[in-house]
Amino acid sequence: MVKIEKTKDVVHALKNRYDGGGAYAFMEQVGNATGRDCNRHADAIVVGLWKSRGFSITGFEVKVSRQDWLKELKNPAKADPIAQYCNQWYLVVGDKDIVQFGEIPMNWGLMVPHTKNSLKIVKPAVINEKPKPVDLPFMCAVLRRATEQLTESAKLRSEYSRGYDDGKKYEKENFEDDTNYKQERIDEIKKDIDNFEKAAGFKINERWKKPEDVGHIVKMVLNGTYKNELENLECLHTHALNCAKGIEEEIQKHKEEI
Repeated sequence: MVKIEKTKDVVHALKNRYDGGGAYAFMEQVGNATGRDCNRHADAIVVGLWKSRGFSITGFEVKVSRQDWLKELKNPAKADPIAQYCNQWYLVVGDKDIVQFGEIPMNWGLMVPHTKNSLKIVKPAVINEKPKPVDLPFMCAVLRRATEQLTESAKLRSEYSRGYDDGKKYEKENFEDDTNYKQERIDEIKKDIDNFEKAAGFKINERWKKPEDVGHIVKMVLNGTYKNELENLECLHTHALNCAKGIEEEIQKHKEEI
């Protein structure tokens, strides 16, 4: 059994039911008038905007506990200041067990949870074909709430749109900056390689030379170890010459003895 425990979640599910692509105007907490003349609020009002679906006003009373419903049931006429303008009036509950059999006023309808985000009608409201004509105080109350909600919605849409556009602009600018920076670095590296190869007299990637070997030799030259290696080679060369000279002398000596 589906239950919706919070009033705001029931209202959200109710709003989902009338989110018809512009077919309805959905407003929360609508009074029967404005200012000091307001003495009653409907939890929600839906105004049908399409002739094909019938121009109508539907009011809603939301209850999420049996205790609250029993308080309302003691004086159901409290809904009349707004219900009198409506073609239909519904009680909307977060749990079907909140209302017992026979408790719903005759003309009221009943909606209960179908899912956590949707509602279903278990008792259709009786249609009032001749509601009280909308007077100026009630019209002002409806328009005031509509203006507040539409303004809030418009602000959110505007802020979302602005944030989205700013985000796209920031992404584009940073992408372009990053691309330009990377291209500049590539150009600098290419220039450095060209200068190195011109000074060295060979290409770094020539087949008979490995880039890592070139790098190793350059490192030896820059940190001074190349000189040490050269001195070591010179010592080995001198030692080799001395050894060769000694061997030649021994060979010559043996020839003379024969």
